[in-house]
Amino acid sequence: MATLQNEMIRQGVRKSELARRLNVHMPQVDRLLDPRHSSKIEAIEAAFRSLGKRLNISVA
Repeated sequence: MATLQNEMIRQGVRKSELARRLNVHMPQVDRLLDPRHSSKIEAIEAAFRSLGKRLNISVA
């Protein structure tokens, strides 16, 4: 599974661009990318959507 940060790198999207796409401030993007911070699934989904990706979660 590709992480959000990996997808940003793959597409050449900087944190500032992600913040602009999500209409949020940079500290919110920093928290979203921080694995020690518990982000809401909706925020993660919105970030992937802004990169043209869909978030799929499965439990086995």
